[in-house]
Amino acid sequence: MKPAAIRTPTLKLAAARLEFSRDRRFKNVLHVAVVAALVFLLVMVGWRLHADSRSSATVLAGLRQQNSALRTDLSRALVELELERSTRAALARQVAELNDESRELKSRLDFFNAQSGRAGKTR
Repeated sequence: MKPAAIRTPTLKLAAARLEFSRDRRFKNVLHVAVVAALVFLLVMVGWRLHADSRSSATVLAGLRQQNSALRTDLSRALVELELERSTRAALARQVAELNDESRELKSRLDFFNAQSGRAGKTR
């Protein structure tokens, strides 16, 4: 058992400041190391943010270029669609005219066959 004079009371241990060493030089080196580590950390975070912003700018430029190409393709497709619609409308009109002409010719043929006494027969 230790003598009472050498023992440190528990209250004094709990209330004491945390000290790594009583040596002043060790404290100064420790402070410099902590400050250097913080500066290094800040530099690395700044470098990473800068790299991210550069990569974001590169991605943004690529997306803008792709968007421009897609707009060009869209305008070309819209022109082709309009041409297709007008062609389809012209063909529909032509089919309607040909159907009318076909009906007219059929009625003439029926009339001609009726006049010549050949009902239901064609030449």
